[in-house]
Amino acid sequence: MTIDRGTIRRNLDSFATDWRTIIDDWRATGAKHTEKSHAQQLWSDLLRCFGVIPERIRLFERDATRASTGNTGYIDLFWSGVVIGEAKSLGKDLDAAEQQAIDYLAGGSIGQHEWPRYSIITDFENLRVTKLGDDGWTVSFTIDEITDHVDQLIFLAGQETVTKAEEEEASIHASKLMANLYTAMLGDDDADEAVGDDAPTDPEEEDWQVQKTSVFLTRVLFLLYGDDAGLWEEDLFYRFVLYDTTGETLGSRLNALFQVLNTPEERRRRVPEEMAKFPYVNGSLFADQWPQDFFDDDMRNALLDACRFHWTRISPAVFGSMFQLVKSKEARRADGEHYTTETNILKVIEPLFLDELRGEADRLIRNKSTSAKDLRKFRDYLAHMVFLDPACGCGNFLVVAYRELRQIETDIIVALRAKEGQLTASMDVSLDQRMNIGQFHGFELNWWPAKIAETAMFLVDHQANRALAAAVGDAPDRLPITITAHIRHGNALKLGWEYEIPRTAGATYVFGNPPFLGDHTRTKDQLADMQDAWGGDKQLSRLDYVTSWHAKTMQLLMDRRGAFAFVTTNSITQGDQPARLFRPIFDAGWRIRFAHRTFAWNSDAPGKAAVHCVIIGFDREDAPKPRLWDYPDIQGDPVPVLVETTVNAYLVDGPDVLVEKRSTPLSPLLPKVVKGSMATDDGNFIVEPDDYAAVSADPVAAKYLRPYKGARELLRGGDRWCLWLVDLDPSDLAKSPELRRRIDAVREFRAASKAASTRDYPHNHLFRQFGLVTDEKFIALPEVSSGNRRYLPVAYLPPEVIISNGVHGAPDDGGLLFALIASSMFVTWQKTVGGRMKSDIRFSNTLTWNTFPVPELDETTRAAIIKAGQGVLDTRALHPERSLADAYNSLAMDPALVKAHDKLDRAVDKAFGADRKLTTERQRLEILFARYAEMTAEKA
Repeated sequence: MTIDRGTIRRNLDSFATDWRTIIDDWRATGAKHTEKSHAQQLWSDLLRCFGVIPERIRLFERDATRASTGNTGYIDLFWSGVVIGEAKSLGKDLDAAEQQAIDYLAGGSIGQHEWPRYSIITDFENLRVTKLGDDGWTVSFTIDEITDHVDQLIFLAGQETVTKAEEEEASIHASKLMANLYTAMLGDDDADEAVGDDAPTDPEEEDWQVQKTSVFLTRVLFLLYGDDAGLWEEDLFYRFVLYDTTGETLGSRLNALFQVLNTPEERRRRVPEEMAKFPYVNGSLFADQWPQDFFDDDMRNALLDACRFHWTRISPAVFGSMFQLVKSKEARRADGEHYTTETNILKVIEPLFLDELRGEADRLIRNKSTSAKDLRKFRDYLAHMVFLDPACGCGNFLVVAYRELRQIETDIIVALRAKEGQLTASMDVSLDQRMNIGQFHGFELNWWPAKIAETAMFLVDHQANRALAAAVGDAPDRLPITITAHIRHGNALKLGWEYEIPRTAGATYVFGNPPFLGDHTRTKDQLADMQDAWGGDKQLSRLDYVTSWHAKTMQLLMDRRGAFAFVTTNSITQGDQPARLFRPIFDAGWRIRFAHRTFAWNSDAPGKAAVHCVIIGFDREDAPKPRLWDYPDIQGDPVPVLVETTVNAYLVDGPDVLVEKRSTPLSPLLPKVVKGSMATDDGNFIVEPDDYAAVSADPVAAKYLRPYKGARELLRGGDRWCLWLVDLDPSDLAKSPELRRRIDAVREFRAASKAASTRDYPHNHLFRQFGLVTDEKFIALPEVSSGNRRYLPVAYLPPEVIISNGVHGAPDDGGLLFALIASSMFVTWQKTVGGRMKSDIRFSNTLTWNTFPVPELDETTRAAIIKAGQGVLDTRALHPERSLADAYNSLAMDPALVKAHDKLDRAVDKAFGADRKLTTERQRLEILFARYAEMTAEKA
């Protein structure tokens, strides 16, 4: 139980009085070398003021190496992970004593995981307290003033504030300690198992020794945390390992302790005293009986190292991510770089429910007219909610959500006690505290993360209880365990969610980070699961795999109050997916409550790169107003975007229209744009610069050479050619060994193809698929280009050029086509409704060109657009040496070219209905979506 500040102050008053008497007596008698005989008594008396029983912790005379001399000395006071203390005789120099403490820390014998956060230096009458580290501070005072400095000493009661950065750092240290334990049990070479997506689904699929070690580490984690968190006497487990085991007996002693922890006190018989002090735990953690392990001194030393760490400083969310990776040699050597930050988790759960609940709690607490009944009603409202992460991994989202909700509840309890008065409030805080981890549910495919999630939820529950105790002086006792989070090990897409998740009077919130798999990367079983999730609709089951969780969530919440939000690949808001995904969502009455546009979500799995993600939350309410965030830098911080109407499927403020593919242009003014030709030839029809001399030297082959441009040549320049054999004279094959060799190689390559249509194609001297071929000048644009460019790079090519299937093109009658494609209006449409490859934009003739809502144009307007487009061409012609990539470099566009595009934009914007040149993407999208809605309604 956490000691309250009032008691601490009274204790310090007595401490100061007693020691002032001792100090005055020393002065009167001329006592010398007071630190030798009285230092331990001073530290013991000080620690007792904060509820610490020094006999239960190994605190005094810690041996350590001094950096300055290399000699071994003894630290007066050393509490691993908390404080280092040095006491000198009355009147001695405190600077020298402080330097001695620093000298010990720098000597290398103190492990990084044991590094204290504070130092206390004293000559009995004067004290100097320092918080170590970059954010440190120092305060000095006399023993008579000690009561005035409770805040600077409160860390001795375990109530100091730990920053997020300190939590993350502590969690990284903790993961290293667990990795050391893991390798001490198995050996580093043998301890290398698959993690992440490749991890075993069931424990039976894993090596038996690895499985046993995994369970052992989970149990040890609970004991290490319990030592520091007040689940029993402080350092009880540490003292058990230190004094009651050896390397040879460690395995048998731990096995016996595990059995004791699983036995109620009233059923224990002849249990040794050192084990009898441990409480009955219950739950499933210690229930299974495993064969005894045999350990050695290395294993015992690794465990003692872990015991000396301060485990209450870890973040269960960060630590849980890394704890699941101890099995991977690669991850163990990554020094804790793989974890999901709480910042990203909060992007999901804050706008989904936390912001609203926090706002209501703050309003109730702040409002003087709020009654105790109102506070109790809100507290009970929190206790009736249900929370589900249906792809929970090691529980990160659930842990952070529970911690934040418990803090809100704690604030309400504090306000309730202040409102009712401490005398009339409940004497048992268990009657006031209502939220519990039983409200939290998770589904997880892999057994090991599921086990971690269950343990992490208990850890964060106890952290929340400690915070409650710090606030009101009391907290619920969770031992023996009677309530646990409901972490279901299984395939979420095969589970009946409506049977797994209980109905309550409150809302149900579903959130998380389901697995990312595209249409072409999932297995047959996953495709079957996805089709089942979408009710057998094969059109919907072509969506990204992650959308299966949208389908299952909508089924769960069909007749329940609630909301949901997921981190997903950004592809669900691009290309043809929005129309297919969001139509059933909107038809079911859901709206987008909030969204984060594309940003980089760093994976916690080793070897995986950052994924370009979006976050979208849904509800069926009219309020609050939708919220939207953008990422000018996808690796940077979000920037709020003002939403005036609604957030649509493309994550823009605009009408809820869904743009669907078309086989013909929506606007009668637009010609069809056609993809180029695809060789499917293993490079035999393509002539690279290194081969050109040889091919052109063959007079027969040379007459079939045509300039060939793919996206690379179009954007960056350079030459390639192709053998265009559409008009091949069969007699030429006998005259040209080069042609015969290449055509024979194409035939062999296609014969080995997995596609029957390619194997059966009878014309092995021709490209496999023909695209645009024209006898007039045409415009060409790459299918994929950088999303950082302000304009789509488009150019004219002569009719003899053959374009690859990575380029689109069309003849341009008069120049209108070039001008429209080069405008900001079109690139805005392309970036919004088109597909992407990561952050690169992907042109589609059926989706972005055929849907481009160009209005009718009178001759004057048409002429103005064409003239402005020619101005862009004329400006580019001033620098013929510049490639399209150079000309449209986002960081260094020629001001003259920018000015030419501005003139073009002015003409096109006015043609779409603007009264002036528009300046923002949002302004253009308002017009584009409105124009699209009008034109599709007219077509219908």
